[in-house]
Amino acid sequence: MALIAQAMAVMADVARNPAFAQDELDRARAQAIDGIQVSLKNPAQLANYVANRAVFGEAPYGSLLGGTVKSLGAITRDQVAANYRKHWRPGGATLILAGDVTPAKARALATQYFGSWAASGASAAVASTGNALPEPRVVVVDLPGAGQAGVVVARAGLARGDGQYYAASLANAVLGVGFSSRLNQEIRIKRGLSYGAGSSLGARLRPGPMTASTQTKNPSAPEVVALVLAELRKLGREPVGTAELQTRKEVLIGNFGRATESVEGLANLTGNYVANNVPLSELKRYTASIQGVDPAAVQAAAAKYLDPSRASIVVVGDAKQFVDELRKTYPKLELIAADKVDLDSATLK
Repeated sequence: MALIAQAMAVMADVARNPAFAQDELDRARAQAIDGIQVSLKNPAQLANYVANRAVFGEAPYGSLLGGTVKSLGAITRDQVAANYRKHWRPGGATLILAGDVTPAKARALATQYFGSWAASGASAAVASTGNALPEPRVVVVDLPGAGQAGVVVARAGLARGDGQYYAASLANAVLGVGFSSRLNQEIRIKRGLSYGAGSSLGARLRPGPMTASTQTKNPSAPEVVALVLAELRKLGREPVGTAELQTRKEVLIGNFGRATESVEGLANLTGNYVANNVPLSELKRYTASIQGVDPAAVQAAAAKYLDPSRASIVVVGDAKQFVDELRKTYPKLELIAADKVDLDSATLK
């Protein structure tokens, strides 16, 4: 227990008495900006950034989580310190310990190192639900010379606490989780248009993004967009077969098991539940909740949360190779040069 006490002492000091040394902030800022500048040259990453802004606009989830070159460059040390005082407060914090430590010992350690923690100043006001989400868009970002095109179809999904969470998770698993998912089957295995295609469901405290994405050759981008949309529509119109659904259940249950087999994974998963206001008792019910979902529930969740009629479409690549073909289906698409994309703006311009 000596090591955990030493670790707790360091963590408590860092959490309660941050120095925010200017040289450390400058180094972190430079590293973050370098990382973003590199990612902006990657069609798939840039497509995800643009899609996130297109889906959420000015709403809270619309901003790039890691910041942009512009926003990171503008942050001052005083702003960082002020943000800490408003948000890093004991009343809104949860301490999670996982491993060979008894509840009594954990409580004693928490009391010893955090028991006297008191906040100063006013706390941050509870954020509003944000602006109404913008209408869906079709955005093409021209990245001349790009070897491939990044394709993303995205829309707002559901909150983690939604009663259809497990059914929606299975719908997403059928769509794009794993090698045998429908997107990967159609786009990679059957047609050889990509090295891989998948989807994700960002269920958070509030409805997060539902994203289907892949990379493909520039000329095949319009075909891939059509394939992704077709698979999204199919999930909401036709029930998933029993055998296919069972394999997807096994994928999710297996992923959950792997996430909880280490103390680090268990702590991270618990933290995710806490952050999203999910009762910790659901950890014990996860497997049963997934197994209890039937095909009708999956179809209903897909029709509600994966319907592409409310989705934005983003393609980033060498536009001259595909934009004319894509414009035949989407005559009102927006074409933006990559060096003109403004991720700090809801309009992207």
